[in-house]
Amino acid sequence: MKIAVFGASGKTGILLVYQALIQGHAVTAFARQPTKIPIQHKNLNIIQGDIMDFDKIKLAVEGQDAVVCALGVDNNKPNTILSEGTRNILKAMEVTGVKRFICMSSAGILGNDGGFWFGKIIMPLFLKHVFEDKKRQARVVQESQVEWVIVRPAGLTDAPKTNTYKINAGSPTSKSIPRADVADFMLKLLTDKKYDETMPAISSR
Repeated sequence: MKIAVFGASGKTGILLVYQALIQGHAVTAFARQPTKIPIQHKNLNIIQGDIMDFDKIKLAVEGQDAVVCALGVDNNKPNTILSEGTRNILKAMEVTGVKRFICMSSAGILGNDGGFWFGKIIMPLFLKHVFEDKKRQARVVQESQVEWVIVRPAGLTDAPKTNTYKINAGSPTSKSIPRADVADFMLKLLTDKKYDETMPAISSR
């Protein structure tokens, strides 16, 4: 398949690009700083751009079979980067006729699905603004006309891929999940439509 990856220079985005290439996909990686993508491959096209630049986003999306989004933010200041950036991606998909959209969010966006400690202490004290925009992002996706899945991982780690993760509709069944497993699941969703228009949680078994 031909896929565009947004947030490609992030920790999970890099793994999405790498695993997609290993699986034989043709990847267009969209990143603000392409030098943070230390991968060279004949099936990799890197587009430098800002997530608020619609024309660059449209260039990345056009001709793709699917779009994978792993956008993130670096701080907890009030912002709309995730929601507005995702809105731009979805608009570009509508204009270019691309239908499939796989989006990484986080456990906690449903309010009570991150566990007591995370939901009552960590999120409101340290991640309030991040999660406010993650919730806006989810609404933008849900209101779109594309085929979408929003993935809600537990706490992300840099541990190796296990391929033994747990998917469920409610809260994650453990507190963490390797980023590599999240990338693996998101790429499976390119063709697996079982979770369409849902927000599955993913965690380690």
